[in-house]
Amino acid sequence: MKNSKVKRIRWMAALTLILLFLSLLTPFFLRLLPPTIPNVEPMFTDPSPEWEGTINLIYILLVSLLNACFFVFFVCMLRGLGRGKIFVPGNARWLYVGAWVPIVTLLYRVVYMCLMSGCSGMAIAVLCAQSWHNLTLFLGVTLMAQLYDVATDVSEENQLTV
Repeated sequence: MKNSKVKRIRWMAALTLILLFLSLLTPFFLRLLPPTIPNVEPMFTDPSPEWEGTINLIYILLVSLLNACFFVFFVCMLRGLGRGKIFVPGNARWLYVGAWVPIVTLLYRVVYMCLMSGCSGMAIAVLCAQSWHNLTLFLGVTLMAQLYDVATDVSEENQLTV
């Protein structure tokens, strides 16, 4: 079981480094994409404003809920520090759930761009460049959660052997 976690960590680290490198190339993508993307006609010529409030509310609630998971993770970790434990068993699940914030943000931008404001060539170019950042952040937080999970297992094994 420990070997499979180490393999997953290696793959996640490799993917995170690749996306980090691509996110560093974002200024070049922004220079190259707009001339190659023609102006796209809006998907809906008459966007309905009554959905805008609902979409914004769903986004705010989801992001607040997912950010609360980060808060719970850090509170549990600080409470564990009081007991002399940095790696609290089961605490990594809060990071796994909180890692979805950039994906929710990316989906919100796609929905808002397509449904509310139409799709211009520049908006698509910025969305493509921004998606590298969001995916890198998602993979980075997931990698951190996996490392925390493995460190918790190792910490528990060390306590059992002592």
